[in-house]
Amino acid sequence: MLRNFQLTAIIRQGGQVRLQRIPMHQALQRALTTSWGAQLDAFLDEAQEISFDAGYQPEGHERFALQDFEPPEWLARESSATIDDLSPIEQDEASIASIKALAGFARGENGNELILYQNFSRSHVIRPGAFLLLRNGTYETAEHPGLTLDIKLAAVHFPAEQKLLFRNFRTVNTFLPLGDFYDEASEQQIREILAHDKLAPVNVEAIATESNQWFRKRFALLRDSGVLDKYTAKEIRRRSKGYDVEIQMQRGKIVFPEDRPAAKKLLQFLNEELFRGAITETLYETNSKREAD
Repeated sequence: MLRNFQLTAIIRQGGQVRLQRIPMHQALQRALTTSWGAQLDAFLDEAQEISFDAGYQPEGHERFALQDFEPPEWLARESSATIDDLSPIEQDEASIASIKALAGFARGENGNELILYQNFSRSHVIRPGAFLLLRNGTYETAEHPGLTLDIKLAAVHFPAEQKLLFRNFRTVNTFLPLGDFYDEASEQQIREILAHDKLAPVNVEAIATESNQWFRKRFALLRDSGVLDKYTAKEIRRRSKGYDVEIQMQRGKIVFPEDRPAAKKLLQFLNEELFRGAITETLYETNSKREAD
């Protein structure tokens, strides 16, 4: 049985990630406490915890387990007792469309804090005029944007144990920074990535042979993200505005620099591992609490 259940939205907008509270009437809070508690039971029931392997697709009863998981700064200090201090979610459609996941904060039966995550996409947004609701025998539409909830959890975080359980890396990595736990790309794989028709590398051999562990992980993440396949080079450069990333173009391709700091910043941007602080607008790395170099 969950206690003190609070619901929040993880929003990525304007280059920053933030948590916002979803206000609820008591009746709805009680109903969600029960339904999310049932989802937690289903997520954990007879689940086998296995070490994360990017090349493995878990079976229905298996859950990837990350030990020593350090949450990002925008999440690290939050608990079910602090959610009331967060700003409520804004009602405009742009903010709601920027939700990446829903996070439920609660205490478990042992009194320890839990964070339960549901995936969220644009298909979960109820837009006025797009949904018909029956009331007193007549159909009408919603006056404001609304949310629909999933029926299963994507991940569960146990802060006291520093443990994160999840089913699918690609899904969870859209709202939690997991790049440091990713497999490394080999030298040959880095060459293949740099040979993408959207990239114009300055020095393939130097980049491939001199990349350290950090770079190898980010190259692997970039390969599997599909970003270079989904967006044109011009779209990627246009979206780089405000991220302190200088993207050079050469014959319609993105120049991949040999200079290590510039290459790091480009990989962080392509893997969506940069955001700006809400108050200071300082550029941060999502997988750490450091300012970006």
